[in-house]
Parts: sequence; C-alpha cells; structure tokens
Amino acid sequence: MRNAVIAVSAILTCVGIGFIAGGVHAGWQAFAIGVIVLIGTLFERWRYRRIEEPSNDPWQRTDERFIDPSTGDPVEVMFDPRTGERRYVAGIKPARTDASTE
Repeated sequence: MRNAVIAVSAILTCVGIGFIAGGVHAGWQAFAIGVIVLIGTLFERWRYRRIEEPSNDPWQRTDERFIDPSTGDPVEVMFDPRTGERRYVAGIKPARTDASTE
C-alpha cells in the first residue's frame, strides 16, 4: 500500500510539473498535493518506527515504558550509549488478574 501511495504521488507531482510547463494554472495544485503526500509518506516511515523484539546487543534498558495505542501491548525503550540511538521493543505483558475469582 505504501509503495502505491508513493507511486501515485510521484506521478501526480510529474503531472503537475507537466501542467505548469504547459501553462495550465491547476498544475500548481497537482504539484503541491503530490509533493505533500510524497514527503508525508516518506517522513512517516522515518518518524514512526516499528516495535522490535529485545536483543542482547549493547542496548541498555531505560525507565521509559508505555502502552502502544495501536496494539494495546506494553513497549519498553532501549538506549545504545555508543550512538545515542533509541529503540522501541516489545515489553513484558503483565499477568492478567481476574477480579471475579476472589
């Protein structure tokens, strides 16, 4: 799906450039929409990183933990002191307690 959005926005950008070169005023709209969608789609991949499984590399656990709003699963933040990179990994799910069994 992502590749299709990139392809369509790139085509729309090229069509906009062609219209602008041909003197059609609406070419600016096509060009602007194509560029905005293209940049937004490429930025989305960089900004929103996927959740990874924990590894045994030199990564250190931080105290940062949160619940992923899209899945409801816990997420922990790992930190690499050499590069300063942060990684989001699947956290340990808490044991489920059933209040009706008391």
